Amino acid sequence: MQGKFIGAAALTIVLSVFAHEAFGAHIMEPLGTEIASTTPRGRMFGQIVYDYSKFENGTTIKTHVLPVEFELGVGERTQLNLEGVIALREDTAGVHESGVDELAVGVKHRFLDEGRVAPDMAFEAEYVPSAGLTGNGKAVAGALILSKNVTPRFVLHLNGGYELETEREVEVETAPVGSGGEDVVVGITEEAHNQATWFYNVAPMIKVIPDKLMVLAEFNGRTSASGDTTMVVVPEVIAVFQSDTNFALQNVAFKFGVPFGLNDDSPDIGFKFGISKLF
Repeated sequence: MQGKFIGAAALTIVLSVFAHEAFGAHIMEPLGTEIASTTPRGRMFGQIVYDYSKFENGTTIKTHVLPVEFELGVGERTQLNLEGVIALREDTAGVHESGVDELAVGVKHRFLDEGRVAPDMAFEAEYVPSAGLTGNGKAVAGALILSKNVTPRFVLHLNGGYELETEREVEVETAPVGSGGEDVVVGITEEAHNQATWFYNVAPMIKVIPDKLMVLAEFNGRTSASGDTTMVVVPEVIAVFQSDTNFALQNVAFKFGVPFGLNDDSPDIGFKFGISKLF
């Protein structure tokens, strides 16, 4: 009887350690790079980020956006995603815009566990029913995600994906008629424009204090079929809190990054501040 009790206690401890590592891994996700870990079954991961960027290339563009995401674990290896991007303010040559810039739903499935050589591997598919402030765009995307613990204190995350966006433009043609010269609609033309984009992210991460404090430098790139490329490097720090008494600080991570553009098509500089929590 005592042997059974000791065995059950040991199993409970081992499982709790694995669960803690799984929970910690997920909230330590970089701000712009996906990790292969999925949300534990029956749990939900949430993250909100304030993202400011400034772009100058003849015209000054300043953007303040608020990406929000929720991920629900529906299996040992599968999660459902709900994401949105709110444009708090976008200033372009004195013109101010705001609104919901994107809504997306998706699924991520981890199909390979890390081994001595092989990394954790997952595939993520996403559908965007509304893209752009006018909501006239749609998109589909897919990405391959790899995560590897190279050493006990060094982790490498890699992403590679493809996105196809379709934007519909409606042009209304009017002409004056009658003695009053009032404009009336004489024709409506609708055109669809497709834009294909490859995206790639690299995030080497150092565990300064394992499961507590991480420093990293993300590289985020996007190359469209037209040849336009944005490349940004983001030095970043992630601090994790694991309070046993305060629910608000259980499984919480605070993240801060400073993006620097590497070419003329990229934002010059900005900053990101994010909070993530596993419920």
